[in-house]
Amino acid sequence: MLRKFRNQSEDQMQRQIRAATERHGAELHEKVRIADIIDINALDLRSLGTYALQAHFDFVLIDEDYEAVVAIEFDGPGHNPANDSKKDSICLQADLPLIRVYGFEQVRDINEITITRYLVELVFHARAFLRMKEEGVIARDEPFMLSGFLKADAKHIFDSEFDFVANANGKLTRALQRGGLASEPLPHLSISRITLRAPDGRIRSFVSINSSKGAIVGSASLRVTLSSPGFLSNIGTIAAEIAEFANGMAADDLLENIRLISDGFGHVVTSADEVLAEIRTLGPLGYTLVMGGGGSRTTADLMGAFAQGKGGKLF
Repeated sequence: MLRKFRNQSEDQMQRQIRAATERHGAELHEKVRIADIIDINALDLRSLGTYALQAHFDFVLIDEDYEAVVAIEFDGPGHNPANDSKKDSICLQADLPLIRVYGFEQVRDINEITITRYLVELVFHARAFLRMKEEGVIARDEPFMLSGFLKADAKHIFDSEFDFVANANGKLTRALQRGGLASEPLPHLSISRITLRAPDGRIRSFVSINSSKGAIVGSASLRVTLSSPGFLSNIGTIAAEIAEFANGMAADDLLENIRLISDGFGHVVTSADEVLAEIRTLGPLGYTLVMGGGGSRTTADLMGAFAQGKGGKLF
């Protein structure tokens, strides 16, 4: 009896990763036996070596020198986490980055960039960034920002396909104005954001904007963990960069909510008061602040709601 080589979700992820690897001269391999890319004799436990001979990674990206750059695991519905700690330990000892993506189907694309493509771009741009530091091309104390990498045909110094904030601000402002919902000349000054992370790696992000019908809020949820950082440990902002994608998802959700309200379907949009009430519950659940801030005219105090749920403290 034959079995399918990959399920539908894995096939979708495979196609998205392959599209991203080609621009970096890398190769995508799937169902890779762990022992084929990691020296099991260097592992601290014989049982890990035995496991490495039997188990595989969902996806592995190989560079031009035929060395593994990163392993990616798709932990979707039905995933059995029983052996996750073994893979994590093996990758930690081998200094190989291991990224786990959960709930892949529920993650929306941002500017036609999928979460899998974003993660691949993040890994390879971080690698290039570290090389440029070693070669003295950029200063040693220069912070890493994926949005700092411009398009090949960039028209200005902020023209990056990974700058979700600037891109979203323009879209949100234009959507309000087109829908006759703008309550002030400069709506972008009322945009507020907050992104939070739970102990299990789940990220919740919220973006709000003022309108003539009151504050409108968009939200998003994403769970991606870096079980083994590998060389990415030398980039101090990786967690924040992953959170940026969730921020972009929340802005996209807000854009959809503006359109719904403009078209007369505001009754299906979660109210700002309901969202603020939800945010107040996240601090007691262990969520911590990743990033946040608001325009000078915002009426939906996202940061304040989170602080209120933590007894008046943000941190």
